[in-house]
Amino acid sequence: MHRTLTTSRSQDPHGNRTVAEEHPLRGSPVLLFLLCVSVVLVSFPGCGPRGREETRAVQAVAVVPARRATVIRTTSLIGTVVGDRQAAAIAKTAGRVTSIARPEGSRVAENEPVLHIINDIPGMDYRPAPVRAPVAGVVGKVYVEVGQTVGPGTPVAMIADYSTRVRVRAGVSDADLQHVRVGAAGAIAVPAWPDTTFTGRVTKVTPVLDPLSRTASVELVVDNPGRQLVPGMSASVRLVLEELAEVVAVPLTALFPDGEVRIAVVTDSIVEMRTIETGLRGDRLVELRSGIREGETVITTGKERVGDGDRVRPVADARQ
Repeated sequence: MHRTLTTSRSQDPHGNRTVAEEHPLRGSPVLLFLLCVSVVLVSFPGCGPRGREETRAVQAVAVVPARRATVIRTTSLIGTVVGDRQAAAIAKTAGRVTSIARPEGSRVAENEPVLHIINDIPGMDYRPAPVRAPVAGVVGKVYVEVGQTVGPGTPVAMIADYSTRVRVRAGVSDADLQHVRVGAAGAIAVPAWPDTTFTGRVTKVTPVLDPLSRTASVELVVDNPGRQLVPGMSASVRLVLEELAEVVAVPLTALFPDGEVRIAVVTDSIVEMRTIETGLRGDRLVELRSGIREGETVITTGKERVGDGDRVRPVADARQ
């Protein structure tokens, strides 16, 4: 392909004509392409440093207002349901079981015979002796059979009263024991009723730990008018440890995950990073003691992508 060369002529000091060397890119399609690309980068927003700054400045972030609320911290425990009154019927003498007066599932009054035993050893009194119920309730379990020999102090049956309320016993760790108080509320769930949550109150806390499990025993009383809760059931307990009402709080998601005690506040769509003092950290909310006022807006999602002084587009956090 023939290409026309562009040259320029001039004279040297002696009057001789010279030919200037042609620039290799002059009139080149490559040069035209680079010029076009430069025009596009400058013309369109989002290209070049200034465009990137503008894109960053209009990021959408999820926000919530700091408000007065109740901050609650809870712990999860595993417990067992027992009757409101529950005790074992104990044989007081040695002998052979001759009859079971109240089989499992029967109601029994306090001091009423549950079964009879007889000491048929030669020379002993052959009259049947009753084993009586220590409490009124339902015979939940009979541990012996007719004809079986028992000794003094042998548990022969379990009697439980769960007609109106039950107790839930659970173990609490040494770290949480100092925060457990009599009267504290607890939410109880059992596998048999997955869609029902029962409410109880702490009535007893043991002051010492079990040396094997390293836990202390806590007991809650739970209303049971429909007899849905039965002694022996496994129960999950969500126990309230600490609770503060009417404090300025924000969701835990407003805190930065790096551990620094700061939050991103939005005022007129401008971000301000602030150092704060926190108080009680609950399950969902955290108490803010200083650094923010009630009603100010904080970022919950997107705070890691913005900096102090950035312009953002705040959107209400629908999850809060």
